[in-house]
Amino acid sequence: MRLSSCQSVFSASSIFLIYFSSSSTYLFQLSQASHADTILHEDHNHHRLPSLFGEPDTSQNRQIREGNYEPDFLGLNKGIVGRAAEDFTPLANNAPLPMDIKPGDIQYWSFPKTILRDPRVRPTLDVPLNLTTSNTTCLEEDLNQLAATQRMTPSTRTVWLTLSICDRPTSTTAGNTLAPPQLEAFVSRSSSNKRPDSGRSDQIIAVTDGYGNLTLSSVTDDLWIGVKAPQQLNGFDGSYSYELVASVDAPYATYFDLNPKFNSTEITAWDTDSNSAILWTGDITNALSNWTVFSEWMEKKPPPFQIYVYDETDPVVGGISRSVCGLKKHAKVKDSNNTMIRIGGQPKQQFYVTDLNSSSSYMATMTLESKSSNLTVGGGGTVWRATNFTTKSDATCQIVYNLPFCTDVAYAVPSNPKFANKLTQLALTYDTWAHDAYQNFDKSLQQIPCNTTPSAQYSLARNCDDCANAYKTWLCAVTIPRCEDFSAPPDKSHLLARSVSASRNPKINTEIGPGPYKEMLPLVL
Repeated sequence: MRLSSCQSVFSASSIFLIYFSSSSTYLFQLSQASHADTILHEDHNHHRLPSLFGEPDTSQNRQIREGNYEPDFLGLNKGIVGRAAEDFTPLANNAPLPMDIKPGDIQYWSFPKTILRDPRVRPTLDVPLNLTTSNTTCLEEDLNQLAATQRMTPSTRTVWLTLSICDRPTSTTAGNTLAPPQLEAFVSRSSSNKRPDSGRSDQIIAVTDGYGNLTLSSVTDDLWIGVKAPQQLNGFDGSYSYELVASVDAPYATYFDLNPKFNSTEITAWDTDSNSAILWTGDITNALSNWTVFSEWMEKKPPPFQIYVYDETDPVVGGISRSVCGLKKHAKVKDSNNTMIRIGGQPKQQFYVTDLNSSSSYMATMTLESKSSNLTVGGGGTVWRATNFTTKSDATCQIVYNLPFCTDVAYAVPSNPKFANKLTQLALTYDTWAHDAYQNFDKSLQQIPCNTTPSAQYSLARNCDDCANAYKTWLCAVTIPRCEDFSAPPDKSHLLARSVSASRNPKINTEIGPGPYKEMLPLVL
């Protein structure tokens, strides 16, 4: 199989981070109805036919005559048309069916082999093409290529099973931060073991913090799954709810613990002040700035990623922090301003989170969620490992961002409580200083014959635009210092203590008037 550009960089499990269209239609695939059932819809005299034409007296025909026949609809919960004797819930392809389960109970599911021949075309992804091959999302062509490859061998397919815990018992003990035990899931690939359990299964779905997945290769027959809830423990009350989903296309839900390229979390807490934080994603695309996809990402509205921010000691997401449905139900979403930005040359999504407490530790979890999850490949969403951050202790430092001239500035700067509700004024004050100081350099640069012939140029590797950008970056860094608490540890060599009226820029002393702070020495991205 020819690998695409994205697959050549990552493992197959890394290529399904996607953002989906809301136009997908929720259709269940029907299995073949019996011959008798087809006739029954066409002829009201069908019940007389067996005796007239000598049709075999099968158990199915007896059920039809007696009114007890149950049509078998693939992917449809039999609870709608009558529960089968064996009480298995059938799974459809990419179709979540939320289920509640009490502690100590076990529930059984099946994934019929007829779905291995599913030929349906999946919904179109609602993201620009040519996504990054480095860290955040991958090419749509990879998903289509894998789906096409799957359908070339319909009798043997890979099946992805994912289990997401949406709710779990809650603690009845005040101050308890421990989470209840996780659900267990067992898989059998043999019809001789339709009720897999601990000690009686071919494989298990390991569940951690509300999420588990299992990839089964070369599937040719029905699959049987048992989901078991642990016994109720003292100090907890309530039941579990979960989504078990099977797919022959790709994992329905995904969790990423590490950035596959940089070996770090996908979201970075770039800076904080006493009541807010600024966070960034990694580079969303590695496209060049003159490519169409680059502009498509920068103009993406609303931005594709979501963020959940919660107190580090809050048990609200205990046991479900890797599950999109669990986070959506329990995590508190802090007020945030989400925008697409260009920092370090490539598009990123920026989150400005407010309404935080000073000197407090928080966790931030980034997700990519589908607008419509039913029958959508990857509709269960993607969760990245949470990152932690701590807010500053006092109001001497305040975050500014989205400056018109110093576009790369997005951090806490020396401030004064009088600017607490005037952050735009604070940002424009700093930005104007840098912009005005740049004008003399700009005039000098205009005297250089930037567009002369190659033989007359100073350098063929760099041009005047490179020079202008480098000077602007340096000027913004030294004009707008980055601020840390004055109480920050003294052993950090990159911090320089600034007492009252001792700022690098005299205008900071006269027009801003901050209290004592520590300046982080300029950092160039």
